[in-house]
Amino acid sequence: MKSGQFPAWIVVPALACGAMAAAVAQAPAGGGAGSAGALEEIIVTAQRREQNVQSIPVAVSAFSAADMERRQITETLDLVRVVPNLVGHNNTGPGNSNAYFLRGLGNTESIATFDPPVGTYVDDVYISRQSANNYALFDVERIEVLRGPQGTLFGRNTTAGAINVITRKPGREFAGLVEVGVGEFDRRTVRASVDVPFSDAVLSKFSGFYQENNGYVRSTVTGEKNNGLEGYGGRIALRLLPTDAVTWDLAGEYVRSEQLNLIRNLAAPETNITGISKREGPGSLLDQLRRGEGLGSQTDTLFFVSNLGWQLGGVSLNFITGYRDEGWDYIIDFVPNGQRGFSAFAISNQQDTEQFTQEVKAVGKLFGDRLNYTAGLFYIDEQNRTDFQDVSCASAVPMGPCVAPLVLIDRVIENGTDSIAAYLQLDYALTDRLTLTAGGRYTDEDKDISLASRNDRGGIFNISTAELVAGGVPVKQNASKFTPRLSAEFQQNDDWLWYASATQGFKSGGWNARGAAPHTASSYLPFGPEEVWSYEAGFKSQMLGDRMRLNATAFWADVTDLQLISGVANPAGGVLFLTQNSGEGRFRGLEAEWQWLPTDRLSLSVSLGLLDAEFTSIKPQPQSQITTATQPTRTPDITGNAGFVYTIPAPGGEFSLGADVSFTGTHWVSAANSPPVSYVPREWLYQAQAGYRTRDDRWSATLSCKNCSDERYMTSWFIGPYFGDPRTWELRVGYRFE
Repeated sequence: MKSGQFPAWIVVPALACGAMAAAVAQAPAGGGAGSAGALEEIIVTAQRREQNVQSIPVAVSAFSAADMERRQITETLDLVRVVPNLVGHNNTGPGNSNAYFLRGLGNTESIATFDPPVGTYVDDVYISRQSANNYALFDVERIEVLRGPQGTLFGRNTTAGAINVITRKPGREFAGLVEVGVGEFDRRTVRASVDVPFSDAVLSKFSGFYQENNGYVRSTVTGEKNNGLEGYGGRIALRLLPTDAVTWDLAGEYVRSEQLNLIRNLAAPETNITGISKREGPGSLLDQLRRGEGLGSQTDTLFFVSNLGWQLGGVSLNFITGYRDEGWDYIIDFVPNGQRGFSAFAISNQQDTEQFTQEVKAVGKLFGDRLNYTAGLFYIDEQNRTDFQDVSCASAVPMGPCVAPLVLIDRVIENGTDSIAAYLQLDYALTDRLTLTAGGRYTDEDKDISLASRNDRGGIFNISTAELVAGGVPVKQNASKFTPRLSAEFQQNDDWLWYASATQGFKSGGWNARGAAPHTASSYLPFGPEEVWSYEAGFKSQMLGDRMRLNATAFWADVTDLQLISGVANPAGGVLFLTQNSGEGRFRGLEAEWQWLPTDRLSLSVSLGLLDAEFTSIKPQPQSQITTATQPTRTPDITGNAGFVYTIPAPGGEFSLGADVSFTGTHWVSAANSPPVSYVPREWLYQAQAGYRTRDDRWSATLSCKNCSDERYMTSWFIGPYFGDPRTWELRVGYRFE
């Protein structure tokens, strides 16, 4: 696509949205639709205070618990079907790790020395690691997806956006839910929740879930089923109300997740040729490293959060404390060679992450309520220890017998982050309709890394912190950055809001900790922060007596110091392909979300994302994989979703029917735009469900399917192809009690 030129498919839909909105705006209130019902009002905290999603100058997709049920959003990865310009997939290897690309920005690296450009938050607590961000959505009140850089109000600076999960708080009445399900690939699910109020001042909630399926990819070597899932967890939440001015929310959670996403055969994606089994015995390549262990990826997470809210006069204070301890253990076959017990290249990993965050937030008003302010301090301390090995089994001829089983390198990496930030946002109402916003965040961040080789398990290459220092690789990094935000909003009337904004964000730097043979210091070169300026203009509207909603945003983002894979000369010979700050990019597009209740029983929804992404400059590197002619990875020109839900009266209750289609335009899933098979054609995924609910809302039954047409679609390419899930169906039965 030529720089500076939008194609017709961007211009025409944009004009059509504006024309439709203008036409509807001329219609009488409630014309033709009736006023008995209205779209659900969703309260969000996208600006760190409670507001109607339709009244804020922020591009945010919000989903209530009812929305998630209607749209089959059961895990955070499901959001990619319904959020414009959001692309995501299970990472290559670990299935419990999501890689998100929002408005064209993202990465697929899950190692602890990289930070994600799309931040994930649970109850306002930032989740640093990508290793377990495919959050199982049990007992969730709502989800907010903020599109665009978050450089002011949210915990860590990000260049692409944020996914904010808000769990349901304890209720004042004794009540609960139990739901069980069965489905394809021997799928079994159970989830339950109960609210137990001990008194008017002490409320509690107990929640838990279990899910399992046996997998849908069969190894033609071991005969085992892979890419299955097993996960379970529980949460205990307390809400303490000692006075009318104090609310103290406390929660503790434990979650275990086991899931793989293995490379598959291109011609037969339901199979692969991994020779490593789930429990390896003596004589296998892995036996010398992890006796009795085999193929798998497991995370164990402990999570504690405390949010103490205190209404002090006209000021709302919140003291938000989070602690997260996560263990991640995996053995993944990245280059299967079809031999029992061996691999051409596999990684064995044991990672421990400990994270502590503390935030103090103040929200209030001044000058006769004309000035709203949000101010705060944020601190995070994160420590990671990763013990991992690269193992290989070389053969004399391709796919031939193993002649040289090797532990290429066995090392322990320890890295940490210590960051403190102060933020302030001021919203001043110049008139009753015009509000100006100015905000900013100052961040000071320190990072460090250390390495040590373990020679007790046969590694043939060594590396250490001393070797990094001797090779000129810094083992400490510091980044200090002020990121501003400016916006203006015009409330035309009660139903129409217009806004424009300019926001800066950045994503932290890190180190190339994967390394590459011969594992010299150059294999661990650092990279610096990635920065973005994003400019947006849009509107939010309610029409036809609040039965129709249309929101649209146009954006233009200029990114500098892009963190990209680049060719770097290795002093030991050859070229290393490492992440470096290698270029600049331009990402621009349009996003629209439309909902309509033509009758009280029929609900329609459409979301649309249009994207024009390009590299505007690339630093010259030896044998670089990327040039200005390369299409940025996972940047489809169009993403969208269209669906409906229709309810029908039935004896004792009502039936509901729903279906939607999500579509994604052509794109590359390989950074270098090669090989040709990594070019993904346009994808169409169909979802549907039918349900029955009793009139008293106690009993419910739902039959649903995802990817109902069994579409075969590629999500990644690393040595070989990775595909999305095949068709799955599930029958769920639920009972609510009180």
